[in-house]
Amino acid sequence: MSLLPEELLNKLEEHAQYFPRKEQAILLCLHEVQEHYGHIPFFALGEVAEVLGLPLNHVENVVSFYDMFDRGEPARHRIRVCVSVVCNLMNSNRVLDAIRELLGLELGQTTKDGRFKLIGVQCIGACSEAPCFMVDNDTYKFESKEKLHEVLSRYT
Repeated sequence: MSLLPEELLNKLEEHAQYFPRKEQAILLCLHEVQEHYGHIPFFALGEVAEVLGLPLNHVENVVSFYDMFDRGEPARHRIRVCVSVVCNLMNSNRVLDAIRELLGLELGQTTKDGRFKLIGVQCIGACSEAPCFMVDNDTYKFESKEKLHEVLSRYT
């Protein structure tokens, strides 16, 4: 018997059936789980492994490898800021400073109300517009603390 809700389990099985080899659906399945729970709870790793016919340690390794997956404290929205060398040279610290000032967050922390979590990542694929940040799947160019506040206020 699965610990996942039926609609989530059905989505995972749909993803597994879409690909010629079930294991090719691992990233989609993990994104579904994270979208549903706000993070990836440990028990869900075993469920994903079972649906895809993979060993549990393989699923755990994928989650550990990609910084887009979060096994920590859940949050409704994830703010991702690139902390790579390139973005550092483009002053990504301005984004982090503004987030610290507005939300009182350090990397890896979640707001007390569970609304936002600040995550440092190695790349968000927007080097030409750096410094940038992401909220969930939306990418924004950092312009000012005021503009950041305006963007974050859209996410309730």
